[in-house]
Amino acid sequence: MRGLLALLLLLAGASVAAAAGPGRRMLGEDEAVPFRGVGRVNIAGSRFCTGTLIAPDQVLTAAHCLYNPLTGARVAPNEIRFVAGLRIEKKAAMRRVVRAVADPDFAFGRAGPAGVAADLALLVLAVPIPAKAAEPFATGTLGPGPFTIVSYGKDRPQAPSIEGPCGLISGYGAGLALDCAVTEGVSGAPVFEGEGDARRLVAVISAMGRTIGGGGRDVALAAKVEPALDRLQALAATP
Repeated sequence: MRGLLALLLLLAGASVAAAAGPGRRMLGEDEAVPFRGVGRVNIAGSRFCTGTLIAPDQVLTAAHCLYNPLTGARVAPNEIRFVAGLRIEKKAAMRRVVRAVADPDFAFGRAGPAGVAADLALLVLAVPIPAKAAEPFATGTLGPGPFTIVSYGKDRPQAPSIEGPCGLISGYGAGLALDCAVTEGVSGAPVFEGEGDARRLVAVISAMGRTIGGGGRDVALAAKVEPALDRLQALAATP
């Protein structure tokens, strides 16, 4: 157990310069239609993460996206916008955020397995997005895989990319490591398991990393959605 935690600590602290893996590609116009519930989370007009619609007015993303990376200060919800289904200057919908809650166990700047496992946040939209514009995704518990990641990255900020199939390298409590590479901007991206109507959002990308030994391999670190989602929704509903 100690060896596993040490490996994951190194992964979580890996350089953000890790490159995207060769399996990551832009979704075609028709391919992107089922993923219009995935969108870009624009933060304070200066940076972005990825987020996923799980209800008409709720978006899941990574908790660290709610913080200024230089000062560590929380970003005000009114400085956050969710752009659903963005693809080459077209979008399914855009909404401002009126509330943003992070997992109570999350602490900005904390590295290691605990930091990754709690890296979840729920955004509440000012106006619900109708299903005809963007269908919310169902969530579920982590299964054996394989998995796919849909995201907006710094190398392709105007269109969604897909990567997979991704395999599970290891699971540790509420966190996991996948054998797919990610890049900046992919924070908050959904990890899906299953296809079509059986597709479920089971985890959210937290960080990029690299394995140790054997020349190293780029990996993705993610936080499991359940059971943390119940806590987030309860917090969001509290006046």
